[in-house]
Amino acid sequence: MRVKTAGDEKPVRFVLDERLDFNHFIPLRKSYIVASSYRSGSNYFCWELWRTGVLGAPVEFLNPYDALPVLMNRFKASSPADYIARLIERRSSKNGVFGLKTHSHHFEVFLKQYPQLLEALAPVTFIHINRRNTLAQAVSMAKALQTDFWTSRIESERPPLQYDRELIAKCLEEVEQQELKWPRWFEAHRIEPFRVVYEDLIADTPKVIRSIVELLGVTDDEPDDVLVPPTKRQGDGTNRDWIERFENETKKTPEQTKARFGTAQNGPLPTDMDVRDGPSDRLAENAGGSHFFDRYAQFIRNLPVAPDTATGFVGVIRSRHRYDAIVARNRQLFTGARVLDLMGSDGLWSLAALDAGAALVVRLEQSVGETATQTFEEYGFNAGSYRVAGKADLGTLDPRAFDLILCERVLEESDPRAFFQELHRLQPQHVVLDTEIVRGKGGIARFKLVASEQPVPEVARRYATVIASPSHELIMLLCDFFNFQWRRIDWHSLGIMNWTAIHDYERDERRTYVLNRIADHESDTGSLERPL
Repeated sequence: MRVKTAGDEKPVRFVLDERLDFNHFIPLRKSYIVASSYRSGSNYFCWELWRTGVLGAPVEFLNPYDALPVLMNRFKASSPADYIARLIERRSSKNGVFGLKTHSHHFEVFLKQYPQLLEALAPVTFIHINRRNTLAQAVSMAKALQTDFWTSRIESERPPLQYDRELIAKCLEEVEQQELKWPRWFEAHRIEPFRVVYEDLIADTPKVIRSIVELLGVTDDEPDDVLVPPTKRQGDGTNRDWIERFENETKKTPEQTKARFGTAQNGPLPTDMDVRDGPSDRLAENAGGSHFFDRYAQFIRNLPVAPDTATGFVGVIRSRHRYDAIVARNRQLFTGARVLDLMGSDGLWSLAALDAGAALVVRLEQSVGETATQTFEEYGFNAGSYRVAGKADLGTLDPRAFDLILCERVLEESDPRAFFQELHRLQPQHVVLDTEIVRGKGGIARFKLVASEQPVPEVARRYATVIASPSHELIMLLCDFFNFQWRRIDWHSLGIMNWTAIHDYERDERRTYVLNRIADHESDTGSLERPL
């Protein structure tokens, strides 16, 4: 294993690079799992374990938004069991030791789909790493969320930081929730993990690493030839300043701090404001009233928590920003409109459309049954103003049935030309298109693998979805061909100072477009079949 050899065109920069595979294909002798939480020092710890050459290559192999879909695809694994078997083959050191690290919420999701995981890794040792100073850990997490830099090995200019007391408070809650989960799981399964404290690791790294080598009984094993990039601590004076400022501003216990900033499982509880739930407040934002996410806080708290975090607060931050760009900036499009919701997020965007004054909202989803929209009547919306349909083909919908169509991921997961042809046939007055964008000249699309909505299902092809991200030129071409005018929503004009959870919009890797239909004789009198 080398970071760079004479025959390499590029240095190895990512821990999933196949050039870092051991490929010894020997039987598993023993394994270990590093039980971690965000910003616990686990990246630094695991990198040092890897450097020994006798402890495998511990990485977040169960992360459904990173390693899992990428390696499932590279290994052509057919099931979770096959995935773990191939990981053991490729990422065990030559003494037969395999290691991985995982956060509690990722571990729980994978274990539900593959209950035999611990049997496959037997004998397995758990190593629990945490920090004594959870506030310092929360500050580190807040910095990483703001900059989108999660490791010191990222080599690029770091964006500016901005102190955000509420973000730190939510990170503190996240850290504490994750740290509660591991002891509960260990106790339930009668497991006593080996414990590593970050502060002790930093004080004497060689001593802690030696203790792990001794714990696993590999002191005399011949090491693999391992050369990995160096890592360093990311903490600096900013961390100390933020910790001191947060403590001075709150001067409360962590429990009181959480009560101040919210203890919801999925998003901040509104504080210091009048929370109103109901259609009577639909225009409150324009009148200087409370935000949509505050008025419907209870509904948002009850939405399923994605496995990206234990509490789901990062997803709420992202959705709130996206609401501002997609709905609040285009409220006039919703007033009295018949809306087709292709956003696919448990009714959030359907509720937002109704709140903005839509006359009717139809949402397409995978299956029909108990859904979040069944609670809309409790907010005062007429039962006839919304309905949920199954995953119908757009081709089964009637032309002119909708004035406004909201789209996310639909374009990327479809044939772009066919999708735009369906939009043309349906003849909506407006389309809001939120999509990833790729750079490049001409009308191109770039294919890639991304985590699916259900990231750990039974078969490999469902672990991820192949999407085709279009270029801006392709969208312009399709709009011109299928009679739509387009305009971009400039995210940088929204006054956003803190880009936490929306760095893809900040970097112009994702864009929001509003398409307006151009009426013509053919499109207003029937279907249009034209070769492209």
